[in-house]
Amino acid sequence: MKQIKSGVLLIAVLYLFLFLCPSFASAHAYILKSTPYENEIVNQAPQKVTIEFDETIQASFNSLEVFDSAGNRVDQKNGRINPKNPSIIETDLAKNLPNDTYSIKWRVVSSDGHPVEGVIPFQVGNGDLTQDSSSINKESKGYMPQLDLIIIRWLQYLGNACLVAMLLFYLFVLPKEFRGNPGVSSTFRKLLKLSLFALSVSILLNLPLQATIESGLSWSKVLSVHVLGDMLATTLFGTTWIIQITSLVFLFFSSYLLIKKRFHSLWVWISFILGIGLLLTKAFTSHAASSTNVLITVSIDFIHLLSASIWIGSLIVLAALIPLSRNIDTKGLYLDSIRAFSKWGILLVIVLTFTGIYGSFSYIPNLRTLLTTNYGRVLSAKIVLLVIMIIFATINFAKGKRNKEKGLPATLWGELMAGAVVLVLSVLLTNLPTAMSSPGPFKETKTVKQESKITFKASPNVIGENTFVLSLEDQKGQPIKNIEQATLTFTSLEMDMGEATKTLGKVKEGTYQGKGMNFNMAGRWNVHVHVLTKDLETLDTDFKVFVGSQ
Repeated sequence: MKQIKSGVLLIAVLYLFLFLCPSFASAHAYILKSTPYENEIVNQAPQKVTIEFDETIQASFNSLEVFDSAGNRVDQKNGRINPKNPSIIETDLAKNLPNDTYSIKWRVVSSDGHPVEGVIPFQVGNGDLTQDSSSINKESKGYMPQLDLIIIRWLQYLGNACLVAMLLFYLFVLPKEFRGNPGVSSTFRKLLKLSLFALSVSILLNLPLQATIESGLSWSKVLSVHVLGDMLATTLFGTTWIIQITSLVFLFFSSYLLIKKRFHSLWVWISFILGIGLLLTKAFTSHAASSTNVLITVSIDFIHLLSASIWIGSLIVLAALIPLSRNIDTKGLYLDSIRAFSKWGILLVIVLTFTGIYGSFSYIPNLRTLLTTNYGRVLSAKIVLLVIMIIFATINFAKGKRNKEKGLPATLWGELMAGAVVLVLSVLLTNLPTAMSSPGPFKETKTVKQESKITFKASPNVIGENTFVLSLEDQKGQPIKNIEQATLTFTSLEMDMGEATKTLGKVKEGTYQGKGMNFNMAGRWNVHVHVLTKDLETLDTDFKVFVGSQ
């Protein structure tokens, strides 16, 4: 118990430090700004098109093309990453483009290996055109996980979880007199072989799988020296995959000696460390790799993944050892193992809770997105399942403490099945665009002097045209009537772009509205509200708005 308390204290100190050093991650690259920006009307045709993203863009599998309203390509086919800023992609345009509506079609792969693509319309000339740029489908979209990815990545998670948890179980949880039992040794050998098989198949298939994701090509087309060589030579995933394959080779060697030496502690430790190393490589290809503070977010992601792997993998071990609970000679030792693991379980739940909360702050801009985005809905389902697992774990702990074997297999399998689904949801979360790119409409109310209230709304709260609504109420909740003028001042908190001011028109008493392209960049903005009354009194306040890219 003393060790548990020390662990909790250590975690508390760690998270105090982490919340003082916040990080933000979009996971799939999203547009900060583009030139021209979405639906912009320019009097003179630009010489080139540039798009700046919130993170570094990979050198391979990107494209940038510009088309006119007839579908003719009008760029000079020299799309490239800016050599001075790897987060900018650009291309030169043909000279003297006529007045028309144009579409910028782009596709990039973010630093964590997730592709995203979209269309940005703009217009040259102010005259009447056959097609309005605002009518063009401009929504950007990221990769959506397919069945092949779910199966392969789930198999890797499951194999890694089983391997790491089994070896930790052997080192720290199993009673010493239980380790030498022939049934235990036989079960552990089988689990080790199954884990190695799952890891081998999944890691080998991961390279062509990732190639299909990043290139957009089919399985049959990526199975070539050119495409796979490109993956290995120019992408972060390729480098990580080489490390995984090398670790797997060493793991096979250490596992062979582990079995041959009958689980000698030296080879158990070496295999355990190699298994943890494989989990660490997964963190470097997750959403955390694209954050503003990679060291902290990758560490947190790794700790979260390790904790979940130990918990779920330990359930696999306990389920595999269930036959020994029916033997009168080993029943007591089996229940002792459950009691011993329960202490670890408490610590794992604490770690998972804190790392999960921290991750949510990084990927969820507001609570609304838990229901309005795919990422939020999957995360909500994962939270529910984790609560179910905790309920099952509490029941199993109580049965182990009371030496009651009756009904234990059912609740243990229930906890394990919930854990297996949690791993599937983890695969989805690692590959879905996070909610940061789609925060949804903004609405916030602030109280200013004389208890008056100002409510500011921005919809749809994305790059491009938005509708801004200002509602003004006095301390009695009645609309403020004697308003001379209501203005908004927009300032980007991402970079110095100056200020833009917009005057809103009166809709009715206490309500003012306007439309504008004032959010021309995704990310954090400050919106200053200035209200002037006919008595020359002023009401001022500021709203911090996180603007999405889609």
